[in-house]
Amino acid sequence: MSRMQRVGLEELPRHLETTYRTRVVRIEELDRGTYRVERAEGPSWIARLFPAERPLDQTRGDAEILRVLAELEFPAERCAAPDPVSVLEGQAVLVTEFVPGVPRAGRREAIRNAGGLAALGWLLGRLHTLPSSGATARPGGAWHHLADGPPGAEIAALGRLLDDAERPVDLTGVALYETLKEQVRALDDGGGLPECFVHPDFVLANVVAPPTGGLVLVDWTGAGQAARAWSLAFLLWSVGFAGDLLRVDRIVAGYRRHVIPEPDELERLEALIRVRPTVFNTWAFCTGRKTLAEAAASITANCDAAAAIADRARSAFTSR
Repeated sequence: MSRMQRVGLEELPRHLETTYRTRVVRIEELDRGTYRVERAEGPSWIARLFPAERPLDQTRGDAEILRVLAELEFPAERCAAPDPVSVLEGQAVLVTEFVPGVPRAGRREAIRNAGGLAALGWLLGRLHTLPSSGATARPGGAWHHLADGPPGAEIAALGRLLDDAERPVDLTGVALYETLKEQVRALDDGGGLPECFVHPDFVLANVVAPPTGGLVLVDWTGAGQAARAWSLAFLLWSVGFAGDLLRVDRIVAGYRRHVIPEPDELERLEALIRVRPTVFNTWAFCTGRKTLAEAAASITANCDAAAAIADRARSAFTSR
């Protein structure tokens, strides 16, 4: 079964009602395998339904990580029940509290009022200084739609997906496909660089701005130990790929209050920034969401952006 597939969705409301003695009013899909659960009594929950091939212990580790973050008072979603992990048709289910955000129209202003990108960089730096033990010490950092474990597992899974993809037969397509394979093989997983506890997708898409203020990070699936530059690189790409490098400066200004990257990390930053856009575009080709030509063009454009983002970040980190 694919990591994107789920079964028994129609049974999820009854499963939650039986397991937690609650009454489900409505379920809304927010993302693949992620559902908002409106209950008759009490606030809404988030239910994450994982594919059967994902080991149950991984989901239990996700729950343990959320408990650790709560103990450390890090702004993250919280478990919704004392035992938040259950099993539906061989698939792990994790329930967490739904974190309400301000209306979409006011989101940008709310994030700005909470400190903006500098505050986001500050939170990532703080995360990278947290102590590691138990589940937070497990290998992590991989994009969970591809793999669990360290970044190398994500890259390896992408390579297998590309090997299994339908290959072009025309000369131009064959050349693009072989180039893409070489690019995937050359991706940097951050091996040998300083490691810490990381969130695999520490980007604005996973930030909630509650009406009460502040910023809350959600979707901790697959969090664990990885190169801290791996996590930083993705955040830098996410704010800088459109060309506004002032946004890179703001992330660095917040992050450096906790962490100053070592020279090796700065040297490999460009290679690390290239990884996720290459992963996303290759995955999009392999799953039929993009043509090979579209994926190759996007990867080339993002490589150019990665160089500019890395140069800007190095300057910001090394300036006094």
